[in-house]
Amino acid sequence: MKPDDIVVQDQHLVDGIFVKEFRPARGSGTATPLLFVHGAMHGWWAWEPWLPLFAAAGWRSYALSLRNHTGSHSVPDNDYLSLDALAYVDDVNAVMRWLGRRPVLIGHSMGSLIAQKAAERQASAAMILICGLGPGQLGRLRDPLPLDKPVMRPKEDIGRAFFNQISPTELSRYYDRLTPESPGVINRCNDGTLSVDRSRIEGPTLVVSGGSDKIPLHAGAEIARFYDAQLLTVPDGSHNFFMEAPALPVANRVIQWLFRHVEAPNAPEPTDP
Repeated sequence: MKPDDIVVQDQHLVDGIFVKEFRPARGSGTATPLLFVHGAMHGWWAWEPWLPLFAAAGWRSYALSLRNHTGSHSVPDNDYLSLDALAYVDDVNAVMRWLGRRPVLIGHSMGSLIAQKAAERQASAAMILICGLGPGQLGRLRDPLPLDKPVMRPKEDIGRAFFNQISPTELSRYYDRLTPESPGVINRCNDGTLSVDRSRIEGPTLVVSGGSDKIPLHAGAEIARFYDAQLLTVPDGSHNFFMEAPALPVANRVIQWLFRHVEAPNAPEPTDP
């Protein structure tokens, strides 16, 4: 059986926001879509290892690129430097409205806090927070960055900070796709001012943390307590573990959680490898 017999790919532009879609080829599956939100400097492509896995399990899966990231509309340089994180929240909410159904929001790193704010504004079916930032109530994480240039790190630093098991060839391929990030957004996400009204968040939450994550984040256990959520720790997981060897086994565990807590599609439930 060819891959196209299992999963179909498509792409969309929603109010200038690029959206990549992976869906079951035969039309069966869940009614609830999944919406993936990338972290700082990344784009929709960060989720490429996971998107076909979730679609093959029956979930219509969508990954967006936030404004000024891969495929989405550009922002003038001066505006980008001082951009507020709530602009990214607007992007996620626009795609949620376009979907027409409450999605499961799956956010990584900075994108996890963007997803939380989007769910505060507009009801979601559930949240899955991957190696994420907690709401401002959990405290400040770092000192502010200067607003004079976009944030980008050398390739070697990216390799050490984001990955555990990546070849030089793969690292170069990923690095070439990164987008320098807005320091204004990074500051707002890390300064403790982006609080979330927990009472406005609907549906269950799963918090996934990497046991070998080198990025300064709120502890997964803290975020899980805030949302009364289940915590899944990937023992040797890096910050970007879903782009490395743990991608498949962890995806299967997340899919099982979705089956139990959100919706069971017309597809066989996967088992742990």
